[in-house]
Amino acid sequence: MSRPLSERASGRWSELLPLLGVDRKYLTAKQGPCPLCNGRTRFRFDDLEGRGTWICNHCGPGDGPTLAIRVLGISFREVAERVDALIGTVPARPVRAKRSPDDCRERLNRLWRSSKPVQPGDPVARYLARRVGLATVPACLRTVRRLRYQDETPSWHPAMLAMVTGPDGAPATIHRTYLTEDGRKAPVEDPRRMMPGTIPAGAAIRLFDPGPVLGIAEGIETACAAASLFGIPCWAAINSTLLAKWEPPLNVDQVVIFGDTDAAYAGQAAAYALAHRLSRTFSSVRVEMPREVGRDWCDILADELAAA
Repeated sequence: MSRPLSERASGRWSELLPLLGVDRKYLTAKQGPCPLCNGRTRFRFDDLEGRGTWICNHCGPGDGPTLAIRVLGISFREVAERVDALIGTVPARPVRAKRSPDDCRERLNRLWRSSKPVQPGDPVARYLARRVGLATVPACLRTVRRLRYQDETPSWHPAMLAMVTGPDGAPATIHRTYLTEDGRKAPVEDPRRMMPGTIPAGAAIRLFDPGPVLGIAEGIETACAAASLFGIPCWAAINSTLLAKWEPPLNVDQVVIFGDTDAAYAGQAAAYALAHRLSRTFSSVRVEMPREVGRDWCDILADELAAA
């Protein structure tokens, strides 16, 4: 029986991907441009365990085969056939080990300990008040007054930290939103970033205590806006990829999915994929979408607040 492709090509992806047609300029461990979304400093090729792993703060994580599939627009089968034909021409390099779970956990704990509860008038309080009219800030959101933003020229900014919780209820990682002192998004390429590490399927930012009816959205601000507009607790799944994988907690009877109306349909596809999966086990699942493409629930809430 043949070994999986990731094992057969282990330690070779940094050389195989250019041979397949992925530009070598993307295959660096330094934060740089993304070949998928064209973000300027969102992408990093870390090649952990020799699997060709990468992560983009917008597109999410993946491995060597996934990168080839998405960049070249070909099937997994075609990638496998091309790789098998090339493996013998590329020597295996030493495999870079993952950070240990203890090391990742210590980095997360250190960052969380450096933060403080959100206080009236601080950058996070100003940001949430401006964006979604939020006066009482959930405990899973905290303020850090000075956080490094990695770029070609590193910079330092206030930031909102958000605890990402796994489906088992345990803290999993931290989401960062870089801000200005007066509570606006920082003037950087990608003001939202995840801490490095694995995000378990089903994870979310648990903004409010769940009730019999629970909402789920992509971003923090969208979830807060939906909670205000519809009067139900709502969590944030961070992005469309994780939204499609989200798992509701126990004791929830009804799920409301607040999708994004993206021009490329990624938000809509994720919302309906989740609805389709949950409908097998929940008697009541519905999807709510803004009517206009390109608008989200923050826009709808802003209109209502302006008209009040």
